[in-house]
Amino acid sequence: MAGSISGIDWVSRMPVSGVYTAVEGDNTANKAEINTGMANATGFIVQIVRAGVVDGADAKPSIAAGVLTVADGSTYKVTAGDVINWIVF
Repeated sequence: MAGSISGIDWVSRMPVSGVYTAVEGDNTANKAEINTGMANATGFIVQIVRAGVVDGADAKPSIAAGVLTVADGSTYKVTAGDVINWIVF
């Protein structure tokens, strides 16, 4: 366990979540970068939906300094209109 959520810093340990819809520039960059606002995040959960179907099984997500990156995989390619649901903690 990463530690209890108690004391004065409990708010900084609360998960942050959101939804990002990929744009045309993400296609060109071969990745979507999402500033989560949680610079101390060390974990994440990502779900990608394309045309109403969960997709992105081999997408390459990562996080550094609060920026969640969802990059192309071997078969998944970031495409404008992809809906990326995310949670960071």
